[in-house]
Amino acid sequence: MSEIAYSSTRLLLTQKAALVALVPSSNIRIGYMKEINDFPCITISQTGGSSYGYLGYRTSAAGSKQRREDRTMQIDIYSRSGLLNLQQIADEVELALISGTGFRKNNDNDTYETGLNANRKIQTWSFWGMIDD
Repeated sequence: MSEIAYSSTRLLLTQKAALVALVPSSNIRIGYMKEINDFPCITISQTGGSSYGYLGYRTSAAGSKQRREDRTMQIDIYSRSGLLNLQQIADEVELALISGTGFRKNNDNDTYETGLNANRKIQTWSFWGMIDD
């Protein structure tokens, strides 16, 4: 399910034309980066999650097991063009993810990364989905 959460999140972001106009899709990446060379950029990482089976999951025949996966995804947005530009990008991220099934924003925090000389917004999102094993 983690792979689905990552790919679903990135797909929603890269399909939003207004967001891609602000941040090229090549700068919307999954995972942490050692160095950031291109601004603005967005990184997607998982910061938590849980999984549990529904009634009878352990005893059901193969193919009829259902479980719920809950993931907490972190979206980091970096920009050197000022706080207003950062907020404009964040607003487009929010519109893109809220349109997806199972996404809910939990938190939103502005900060400044002195090592990168860039503004940074950290958003955390809950993502849930049903899996049939």
